[in-house]
Amino acid sequence: MVGTWEWDPFSGRFVLDGGAAALLAGDPGLAGDPLSCERATAGLEEADVERFLGELRRAEAEGDDVLIELRAAGPSRPRRLLCRGRILRDPLGRTVRGEGTLLDAAEIGAEARALLGFPDDVAGAAIDEAADLLIAARRAIDASGNPKLRDLVDVVLLEVAREIASRSQPAKSIRH
Repeated sequence: MVGTWEWDPFSGRFVLDGGAAALLAGDPGLAGDPLSCERATAGLEEADVERFLGELRRAEAEGDDVLIELRAAGPSRPRRLLCRGRILRDPLGRTVRGEGTLLDAAEIGAEARALLGFPDDVAGAAIDEAADLLIAARRAIDASGNPKLRDLVDVVLLEVAREIASRSQPAKSIRH
């Protein structure tokens, strides 16, 4: 878990802990302060701000949980976050508060992502699995002492590493 948030439906304000303030608001110094929606989400990718707020409104209207994947904007590349929360109600069914947690998507395995209901990156998972298998093959080949096989597996490992690196690079904007 990398952060927690609370939402007051009456004022529309959020209170974030240090991790959530750093990622959602883009400023860890705002932890504990009541923040407007705009300020509380200033650290998210622009397209994800309305999706997050819309998910809160939907969960409130339907009496459901908050469940969404977000991207926190960063200096090098967006950080993928899994946001899970709930809407708390009083005995009369009125919304009194929302609360949730942020998880780093990179630290969550495919099985946990499936349990949380988040889509899996099938191609990315396949390349990651191939990398794991190739590393195991490289270790076994090292034990055999065959330099030709080691060179061949190294070529494939290099290509898989390039593929993984290309997936983790931010998209470059094209200037006209």
